[in-house]
Amino acid sequence: MKVIADYSRDGFYVAKNLLAPTEVTEVVQNLKDTFDDQLNILNLSAPAHIADSMKLLYKIHLERYKATVSSLWRKLSVYNLLHHVKIQDFVKEHFAWKDIVIPGGQVVLIMSESLKIPGGYFGFAPHQDYPSVQGSLDGFVVWIPLVDIDQNLYPMEIIPGSHTRGILPSFESDTASWTLKPEAFNEQEFVKLECNVGDVIFMSNFTVHRSSTSGDDRVRLACSTRYDNADEKTFIDRCYPTAYTRGVHRALMNIKY
Repeated sequence: MKVIADYSRDGFYVAKNLLAPTEVTEVVQNLKDTFDDQLNILNLSAPAHIADSMKLLYKIHLERYKATVSSLWRKLSVYNLLHHVKIQDFVKEHFAWKDIVIPGGQVVLIMSESLKIPGGYFGFAPHQDYPSVQGSLDGFVVWIPLVDIDQNLYPMEIIPGSHTRGILPSFESDTASWTLKPEAFNEQEFVKLECNVGDVIFMSNFTVHRSSTSGDDRVRLACSTRYDNADEKTFIDRCYPTAYTRGVHRALMNIKY
């Protein structure tokens, strides 16, 4: 009962040690192998740590780095981790869900001062996830740290209890990405979530959150996806909607790096 009580009050819950650390480090190693394969293509020796492999590829060949990063969400290891049976069992036990719907794809999240993409992503401003999902009203984010995340490693910042405020006013433009308007939140309400390898964060799609953009030169790695509850009444009534779309690029791609 404590899990759902804390989650209902705060709009998030950190399930400590839900996964075995080795299960997470195996995924990190799998991601490192992907960067190392690119370094091998370029006749470069792979460093010992994933952060160094990433930084080397970024420095030597930015376009290959960007393409590699864009592929990570499709890795089976990432998919299996985010849909781990331990997570499914936790959801069924503590949230009392019987039937889970996955509304869209996985995301691998990378934050580092030395890996900023010119003109690209470097953390999200304050926002809610519901407008980008629009599934069950009790749906949530499953967010898994792939490294230990402390106050100086770009932790996720959350406003506890903000999930009870409904959909807040936001800027709905291509560049703002549903960023909340300043009057919709109070800066002093944000708290930084420290978490470790093996922890899993469950966060309501209505909870206000953002990425911290202050940190050192280490690399923060995490992954996330969304879960919908197939038995939520409005979800059934709306015939199981999702804001995600699927498309296929059928023209043959001849991409040169």
